Amino acid sequence: MSRNPTRPNDRPLYSPAQLHQVYDRIGLPSKFRYEPGEFSKEVIRHRDGFNFLGALQTYTLASVPFENLELHYSHHHQLSIHPDALFNKIIASGRGRGGGGMEMNVFLGTVLRSLGFQVMSVGARINSQTTHTGDLQSESSFGGWSHMVNLVTIRGEIYMVDVGFGSGGPTHPLPLKEGGVSMNVPPEENVRLRHDSIPENESVHTKLWLLERRHEEGAPWASLYCFEDDVCFLPQDLEVINFFTSTHRTSKLTYEVIASKSLLDETGVRVIGDVVCYERSVHQRTHGVKQVLAILKSEQERVDALSRYLDITLCDSQIEGIRGMSTEIR
Repeated sequence: MSRNPTRPNDRPLYSPAQLHQVYDRIGLPSKFRYEPGEFSKEVIRHRDGFNFLGALQTYTLASVPFENLELHYSHHHQLSIHPDALFNKIIASGRGRGGGGMEMNVFLGTVLRSLGFQVMSVGARINSQTTHTGDLQSESSFGGWSHMVNLVTIRGEIYMVDVGFGSGGPTHPLPLKEGGVSMNVPPEENVRLRHDSIPENESVHTKLWLLERRHEEGAPWASLYCFEDDVCFLPQDLEVINFFTSTHRTSKLTYEVIASKSLLDETGVRVIGDVVCYERSVHQRTHGVKQVLAILKSEQERVDALSRYLDITLCDSQIEGIRGMSTEIR
Protein backbone atom coordinates (compact mmCIF):
# COMPACT_ATOMS: atom_id res chain seq x y z
CA MET A 1 0.00 0.00 0.00
CA SER A 2 1.36 3.39 -0.98
CA ARG A 3 0.13 6.94 -0.80
CA ASN A 4 -0.09 9.59 -3.49
CA PRO A 5 1.01 12.95 -2.04
CA THR A 6 -0.39 14.86 -5.03
CA ARG A 7 -3.95 13.98 -4.14
CA PRO A 8 -5.68 16.36 -1.69
CA ASN A 9 -6.77 13.64 0.72
CA ASP A 10 -3.68 11.45 0.44
CA ARG A 11 -5.85 8.46 -0.42
CA PRO A 12 -4.19 5.04 -0.15
CA LEU A 13 -3.18 3.32 -3.38
CA TYR A 14 -2.39 -0.31 -4.11
CA SER A 15 1.13 -1.23 -5.19
CA PRO A 16 1.85 -2.79 -8.61
CA ALA A 17 2.37 -6.16 -6.88
CA GLN A 18 -1.03 -5.86 -5.21
CA LEU A 19 -2.68 -4.90 -8.48
CA HIS A 20 -1.30 -8.03 -10.13
CA GLN A 21 -2.94 -9.99 -7.31
CA VAL A 22 -6.20 -8.17 -8.10
CA TYR A 23 -5.84 -9.19 -11.75
CA ASP A 24 -5.44 -12.81 -10.62
CA ARG A 25 -8.38 -12.64 -8.20
CA ILE A 26 -10.85 -11.37 -10.80
CA GLY A 27 -9.53 -13.57 -13.59
CA LEU A 28 -8.78 -10.61 -15.82
CA PRO A 29 -7.95 -11.77 -19.39
CA SER A 30 -4.31 -11.37 -20.40
CA LYS A 31 -5.09 -8.72 -23.03
CA PHE A 32 -6.23 -6.36 -20.23
CA ARG A 33 -3.41 -7.10 -17.79
CA TYR A 34 -1.61 -3.83 -18.40
CA GLU A 35 1.46 -3.24 -16.26
CA PRO A 36 0.45 -0.91 -13.41
CA GLY A 37 2.21 2.43 -13.48
CA GLU A 38 3.18 4.57 -16.44
CA PHE A 39 2.03 1.95 -18.94
CA SER A 40 -1.48 1.57 -17.48
CA LYS A 41 -1.75 5.36 -17.32
CA GLU A 42 -0.75 5.57 -20.98
CA VAL A 43 -3.42 3.02 -21.91
CA ILE A 44 -6.08 4.91 -19.97
CA ARG A 45 -5.24 8.32 -21.39
CA HIS A 46 -4.48 7.51 -25.00
CA ARG A 47 -5.41 3.96 -25.98
CA ASP A 48 -8.09 1.68 -24.57
CA GLY A 49 -9.21 3.26 -21.30
CA PHE A 50 -12.93 2.55 -21.76
CA ASN A 51 -12.56 -1.16 -22.54
CA PHE A 52 -9.99 -1.52 -19.74
CA LEU A 53 -12.48 0.04 -17.33
CA GLY A 54 -15.31 -2.17 -18.60
CA ALA A 55 -13.22 -5.31 -18.20
CA LEU A 56 -12.31 -4.40 -14.62
CA GLN A 57 -15.99 -3.90 -13.80
CA THR A 58 -17.26 -7.04 -15.55
CA TYR A 59 -14.69 -9.42 -14.13
CA THR A 60 -15.02 -7.96 -10.64
CA LEU A 61 -18.77 -8.56 -10.77
CA ALA A 62 -18.24 -12.15 -11.93
CA SER A 63 -15.49 -13.02 -9.46
CA VAL A 64 -15.99 -10.99 -6.29
CA PRO A 65 -19.39 -11.48 -4.63
CA PHE A 66 -21.62 -8.79 -3.26
CA GLU A 67 -22.11 -10.02 0.30
CA ASN A 68 -22.78 -8.82 3.84
CA LEU A 69 -21.57 -11.96 5.63
CA GLU A 70 -19.19 -10.07 7.93
CA LEU A 71 -22.22 -8.59 9.72
CA HIS A 72 -23.50 -12.09 10.50
CA TYR A 73 -20.68 -14.62 10.26
CA SER A 74 -18.12 -12.99 12.54
CA HIS A 75 -17.67 -12.22 16.22
CA HIS A 76 -17.27 -8.47 15.74
CA HIS A 77 -20.13 -7.92 13.20
CA GLN A 78 -18.43 -4.83 11.78
CA LEU A 79 -17.35 -3.64 8.34
CA SER A 80 -14.17 -1.75 7.50
CA ILE A 81 -13.82 0.17 4.26
CA HIS A 82 -10.14 0.98 4.70
CA PRO A 83 -8.39 -0.13 1.49
CA ASP A 84 -5.88 -2.22 3.47
CA ALA A 85 -8.67 -4.14 5.21
CA LEU A 86 -10.52 -4.59 1.92
CA PHE A 87 -7.43 -5.97 0.19
CA ASN A 88 -6.84 -8.44 3.01
CA LYS A 89 -10.45 -9.60 2.95
CA ILE A 90 -11.10 -9.71 -0.80
CA ILE A 91 -7.66 -10.65 -2.10
CA ALA A 92 -5.22 -11.92 0.52
CA SER A 93 -7.60 -14.13 2.54
CA GLY A 94 -8.06 -16.55 -0.35
CA ARG A 95 -11.58 -17.38 0.83
CA GLY A 96 -13.58 -15.98 -2.09
CA ARG A 97 -14.84 -13.06 -0.05
CA GLY A 98 -16.35 -9.86 -1.38
CA GLY A 99 -18.30 -7.15 0.39
CA GLY A 100 -21.29 -4.86 0.57
CA GLY A 101 -21.85 -1.79 -1.55
CA MET A 102 -19.49 0.49 0.32
CA GLU A 103 -16.76 -2.15 0.55
CA MET A 104 -16.93 -3.14 -3.11
CA ASN A 105 -16.97 0.37 -4.53
CA VAL A 106 -14.24 1.69 -2.23
CA PHE A 107 -12.15 -1.35 -3.21
CA LEU A 108 -12.68 -0.84 -6.96
CA GLY A 109 -12.19 2.91 -6.60
CA THR A 110 -8.80 2.26 -4.99
CA VAL A 111 -7.88 -0.17 -7.77
CA LEU A 112 -8.85 2.37 -10.43
CA ARG A 113 -6.94 5.24 -8.82
CA SER A 114 -3.90 3.00 -8.40
CA LEU A 115 -3.93 2.18 -12.12
CA GLY A 116 -4.16 5.85 -13.08
CA PHE A 117 -7.87 6.40 -13.70
CA GLN A 118 -9.38 9.78 -12.78
CA VAL A 119 -12.00 8.87 -10.17
CA MET A 120 -14.49 10.79 -8.05
CA SER A 121 -16.53 8.90 -5.45
CA VAL A 122 -20.05 10.24 -4.87
CA GLY A 123 -22.94 9.38 -2.60
CA ALA A 124 -26.15 7.67 -3.70
CA ARG A 125 -29.67 7.32 -2.33
CA ILE A 126 -31.20 3.88 -2.84
CA ASN A 127 -34.85 3.41 -3.75
CA SER A 128 -36.16 1.49 -0.75
CA GLN A 129 -38.71 -0.27 -2.97
CA THR A 130 -36.01 -2.34 -4.70
CA THR A 131 -34.71 -5.60 -3.25
CA HIS A 132 -31.37 -7.39 -3.04
CA THR A 133 -32.77 -10.19 -5.21
CA GLY A 134 -33.08 -7.95 -8.26
CA ASP A 135 -36.87 -7.61 -8.18
CA LEU A 136 -38.39 -4.29 -9.21
CA GLN A 137 -41.16 -2.00 -8.02
CA SER A 138 -42.31 0.93 -10.17
CA GLU A 139 -42.78 3.12 -7.08
CA SER A 140 -39.83 4.96 -5.57
CA SER A 141 -38.96 6.17 -2.10
CA PHE A 142 -35.50 7.62 -1.56
CA GLY A 143 -33.89 7.89 1.85
CA GLY A 144 -30.55 9.26 3.01
CA TRP A 145 -27.11 8.53 1.62
CA SER A 146 -26.70 4.77 1.89
CA HIS A 147 -24.67 3.85 -1.17
CA MET A 148 -21.84 5.19 -3.32
CA VAL A 149 -20.67 4.96 -6.91
CA ASN A 150 -17.51 5.96 -8.73
CA LEU A 151 -17.48 8.51 -11.53
CA VAL A 152 -14.57 7.88 -13.89
CA THR A 153 -13.42 10.45 -16.45
CA ILE A 154 -11.74 9.17 -19.63
CA ARG A 155 -10.77 11.69 -22.31
CA GLY A 156 -13.29 14.20 -21.02
CA GLU A 157 -16.19 11.70 -20.87
CA ILE A 158 -17.62 10.75 -17.47
CA TYR A 159 -18.81 7.20 -16.74
CA MET A 160 -20.68 5.85 -13.72
CA VAL A 161 -19.23 2.59 -12.41
CA ASP A 162 -20.82 0.46 -9.69
CA VAL A 163 -19.82 -3.05 -8.54
CA GLY A 164 -21.57 -2.86 -5.17
CA PHE A 165 -25.31 -2.88 -5.80
CA GLY A 166 -25.71 -6.63 -5.99
CA SER A 167 -28.29 -8.42 -8.11
CA GLY A 168 -29.78 -6.19 -10.79
CA GLY A 169 -27.09 -3.53 -10.64
CA PRO A 170 -25.34 -2.06 -13.69
CA THR A 171 -23.05 -4.49 -15.50
CA HIS A 172 -20.93 -2.01 -17.48
CA PRO A 173 -19.78 1.63 -17.28
CA LEU A 174 -22.61 4.03 -18.09
CA PRO A 175 -21.86 7.38 -19.76
CA LEU A 176 -23.19 10.27 -17.72
CA LYS A 177 -25.67 11.33 -20.39
CA GLU A 178 -29.43 11.47 -20.62
CA GLY A 179 -31.45 9.46 -23.09
CA GLY A 180 -29.13 6.57 -23.70
CA VAL A 181 -30.62 3.10 -23.18
CA SER A 182 -28.23 0.17 -22.96
CA MET A 183 -28.55 -3.58 -22.55
CA ASN A 184 -27.77 -4.59 -18.98
CA VAL A 185 -28.50 -8.32 -19.07
CA PRO A 186 -29.81 -10.10 -22.18
CA PRO A 187 -32.29 -10.68 -23.60
CA GLU A 188 -34.28 -7.56 -22.62
CA GLU A 189 -33.10 -6.02 -19.34
CA ASN A 190 -32.14 -2.41 -20.04
CA VAL A 191 -30.75 0.45 -17.96
CA ARG A 192 -30.57 4.19 -18.47
CA LEU A 193 -29.56 7.35 -16.62
CA ARG A 194 -31.96 10.25 -16.25
CA HIS A 195 -31.21 13.67 -14.74
CA ASP A 196 -34.18 14.82 -12.69
CA SER A 197 -35.41 15.93 -9.30
CA ILE A 198 -36.83 13.45 -6.80
CA PRO A 199 -40.06 13.97 -4.81
CA GLU A 200 -38.15 14.02 -1.52
CA ASN A 201 -36.21 17.16 -2.51
CA GLU A 202 -37.66 20.44 -1.29
CA SER A 203 -36.58 22.17 -4.49
CA VAL A 204 -37.60 20.86 -7.91
CA HIS A 205 -34.56 22.66 -9.31
CA THR A 206 -32.19 20.31 -7.44
CA LYS A 207 -31.49 17.43 -9.78
CA LEU A 208 -29.72 14.11 -9.35
CA TRP A 209 -28.84 11.31 -11.74
CA LEU A 210 -31.31 8.42 -11.50
CA LEU A 211 -30.28 4.92 -12.53
CA GLU A 212 -33.37 3.23 -13.95
CA ARG A 213 -33.95 -0.34 -15.07
CA ARG A 214 -36.67 -2.29 -16.85
CA HIS A 215 -36.92 -6.05 -17.30
CA GLU A 216 -38.30 -6.00 -20.84
CA GLU A 217 -39.19 -3.75 -23.75
CA GLY A 218 -42.32 -1.73 -23.00
CA ALA A 219 -42.21 -2.37 -19.25
CA PRO A 220 -42.19 0.64 -16.92
CA TRP A 221 -38.85 2.01 -15.81
CA ALA A 222 -38.02 1.66 -12.13
CA SER A 223 -35.41 3.66 -10.24
CA LEU A 224 -32.67 1.74 -8.45
CA TYR A 225 -30.93 4.74 -6.93
CA CYS A 226 -29.95 8.34 -7.55
CA PHE A 227 -26.57 10.00 -7.12
CA GLU A 228 -24.65 13.26 -7.16
CA ASP A 229 -22.26 14.31 -9.89
CA ASP A 230 -20.68 17.47 -8.53
CA VAL A 231 -20.02 16.83 -4.83
CA CYS A 232 -16.93 14.74 -4.10
CA PHE A 233 -17.48 12.46 -1.12
CA LEU A 234 -14.38 12.27 1.05
CA PRO A 235 -13.26 9.07 2.79
CA GLN A 236 -14.69 10.57 5.99
CA ASP A 237 -18.11 10.92 4.32
CA LEU A 238 -17.97 7.32 3.13
CA GLU A 239 -17.12 6.19 6.66
CA VAL A 240 -20.33 7.83 7.90
CA ILE A 241 -22.39 6.02 5.25
CA ASN A 242 -20.68 2.73 6.03
CA PHE A 243 -21.33 3.14 9.76
CA PHE A 244 -25.03 3.74 9.16
CA THR A 245 -25.58 0.92 6.68
CA SER A 246 -23.69 -1.61 8.82
CA THR A 247 -25.19 -0.72 12.22
CA HIS A 248 -28.58 0.97 11.96
CA ARG A 249 -31.60 -1.21 12.67
CA THR A 250 -33.37 0.03 9.50
CA SER A 251 -30.55 -1.10 7.22
CA LYS A 252 -31.39 -4.35 5.44
CA LEU A 253 -27.77 -5.42 5.64
CA THR A 254 -28.10 -5.84 9.39
CA TYR A 255 -31.08 -8.21 9.35
CA GLU A 256 -30.81 -10.07 6.02
CA VAL A 257 -28.11 -12.46 4.81
CA ILE A 258 -27.28 -11.92 1.16
CA ALA A 259 -24.56 -12.99 -1.27
CA SER A 260 -24.64 -12.73 -5.06
CA LYS A 261 -22.33 -12.90 -8.04
CA SER A 262 -22.74 -12.23 -11.75
CA LEU A 263 -22.58 -15.02 -14.33
CA LEU A 264 -20.81 -14.66 -17.67
CA ASP A 265 -21.69 -16.20 -21.04
CA GLU A 266 -19.75 -19.11 -22.53
CA THR A 267 -17.22 -16.71 -24.04
CA GLY A 268 -16.54 -15.20 -20.61
CA VAL A 269 -17.19 -11.70 -21.91
CA ARG A 270 -20.75 -10.64 -21.09
CA VAL A 271 -22.92 -10.80 -17.97
CA ILE A 272 -25.99 -12.96 -18.64
CA GLY A 273 -27.41 -13.24 -15.12
CA ASP A 274 -26.47 -13.93 -11.53
CA VAL A 275 -26.68 -16.40 -8.68
CA VAL A 276 -28.11 -15.20 -5.37
CA CYS A 277 -28.08 -16.69 -1.89
CA TYR A 278 -30.75 -14.80 0.02
CA GLU A 279 -31.81 -15.77 3.52
CA ARG A 280 -32.97 -19.41 3.16
CA SER A 281 -32.74 -20.03 -0.57
CA VAL A 282 -30.43 -19.90 -3.57
CA HIS A 283 -31.62 -18.96 -7.03
CA GLN A 284 -30.09 -18.31 -10.40
CA ARG A 285 -31.34 -15.91 -13.03
CA THR A 286 -30.01 -16.26 -16.58
CA HIS A 287 -31.39 -14.69 -19.76
CA GLY A 288 -34.30 -13.40 -17.69
CA VAL A 289 -35.35 -16.85 -16.39
CA LYS A 290 -35.26 -17.49 -12.64
CA GLN A 291 -34.50 -20.96 -11.28
CA VAL A 292 -34.44 -22.06 -7.64
CA LEU A 293 -31.25 -24.01 -6.95
CA ALA A 294 -31.66 -24.81 -3.26
CA ILE A 295 -33.91 -24.34 -0.25
CA LEU A 296 -31.80 -24.03 2.88
CA LYS A 297 -33.06 -25.68 6.07
CA SER A 298 -30.03 -25.35 8.33
CA GLU A 299 -26.96 -23.24 8.90
CA GLN A 300 -24.78 -26.01 7.55
CA GLU A 301 -26.78 -26.08 4.33
CA ARG A 302 -26.33 -22.32 3.92
CA VAL A 303 -22.59 -22.53 4.59
CA ASP A 304 -22.33 -25.37 2.07
CA ALA A 305 -24.39 -23.40 -0.47
CA LEU A 306 -22.13 -20.36 -0.13
CA SER A 307 -19.19 -22.60 -0.97
CA ARG A 308 -20.88 -24.53 -3.77
CA TYR A 309 -22.62 -21.71 -5.62
CA LEU A 310 -20.53 -18.64 -4.75
CA ASP A 311 -17.08 -20.05 -3.90
CA ILE A 312 -17.16 -18.42 -0.45
CA THR A 313 -15.41 -20.40 2.27
CA LEU A 314 -16.16 -19.56 5.91
CA CYS A 315 -13.88 -20.74 8.71
CA ASP A 316 -15.19 -22.27 11.95
CA SER A 317 -14.88 -19.06 13.98
CA GLN A 318 -16.86 -17.14 11.37
CA ILE A 319 -19.59 -19.77 11.32
CA GLU A 320 -19.82 -19.59 15.10
CA GLY A 321 -20.40 -15.85 14.88
CA ILE A 322 -24.00 -16.21 13.70
CA ARG A 323 -25.06 -18.41 16.61
CA GLY A 324 -27.87 -16.78 18.55
CA MET A 325 -28.51 -14.08 15.98
CA SER A 326 -31.93 -13.56 14.43
CA THR A 327 -30.46 -14.37 11.01
CA GLU A 328 -29.31 -17.85 12.07
CA ILE A 329 -31.21 -20.67 10.35
CA ARG A 330 -32.55 -22.85 13.13
